[in-house]
Amino acid sequence: MPTIIYPPTIPWNWMVQRPQQLMKQLSLLGYTVLYEDIGSFTQPSVHKLSDTLYLCQGLSSLSLPHTRPRILWLTFPTHVHLIKQYQPDYVVFDSSDEPKDEFAEWERYLPAMLTQADLVFASSYSLFRQLSLKHPSVHLVPNGVDSQHFSVSQNNPPDLPEGKPIVGYSGAIAPWLDWDLLQKVISQNPAFHFVFIGALIKLTCFPLKADNLSYLGLKSYSLLPSYLQQFKIGLIPFKLTAMTQGCNPIKLYEYAAAGLPIAATPLPELSRSPCPSLYLSSDPAHFSKFLHNALIDPVNKSVRRSFALENDWRKQAEEIHKILQKYYV
Repeated sequence: MPTIIYPPTIPWNWMVQRPQQLMKQLSLLGYTVLYEDIGSFTQPSVHKLSDTLYLCQGLSSLSLPHTRPRILWLTFPTHVHLIKQYQPDYVVFDSSDEPKDEFAEWERYLPAMLTQADLVFASSYSLFRQLSLKHPSVHLVPNGVDSQHFSVSQNNPPDLPEGKPIVGYSGAIAPWLDWDLLQKVISQNPAFHFVFIGALIKLTCFPLKADNLSYLGLKSYSLLPSYLQQFKIGLIPFKLTAMTQGCNPIKLYEYAAAGLPIAATPLPELSRSPCPSLYLSSDPAHFSKFLHNALIDPVNKSVRRSFALENDWRKQAEEIHKILQKYYV
């Protein structure tokens, strides 16, 4: 089986996202995955996470003996300069964000990336449609979820507020959240308590304050299910922008795996989604109404979890494996 190298891009244990999930699942399918961690390490080391998954900290994966073909897996267009350094047999560009707005710096690197990539994966239909006009081999592989991780019962975290139904958000606390909408919805709904979990991205502090709001900071991936399972409703309150039109939110699948109804803004990917108990609006009054509708949503949790299971990361990795085989077999 080939070796997949993922160069320093996202810390392995920080806000577990698409790259960590796909690398883990591809390693379970038999690929040797060398994941180069990012951070400050006092001593170079290699951590064997499984027989086929290695975490390289402070050293290059090229220093480890491995089989070929060598696949270089890239997420950011700005990493096109790494291709020559790794001398791969194949280059995969896995596109999960529009190079617009907060990621506008990526746009000038995208043509070079598409020229050098052998294979392109897109996490959303919008990205797939655009990239297909520029590259001959683009495949739609949406985001997913570790269904089992988010469906297992956990203990109630001690820092969650009590006494009111919790409307919760888990993910990046970033400028692309619709803070104006949130401010109005939170003030209009004192019967709910709004909880936000995640790291501050391109922000220096949490933008809102209210008596019925709590920002709990970043939580480890292992603890997230214990929080989500205490939510009554999951939030996806993104602005509708050039960047978010290509966003396929991972939290959609994580909320569903936890059995939650979801209140969200009508991103293109969400408008196309068959996810049950998904309420979409960018109008504060309608959004508030949908929160009350979601609270009494009659759909059984098992139906929502079935949707999540259909979008498990394992299935997404199996689809990728089928496509990769056409290249190296």
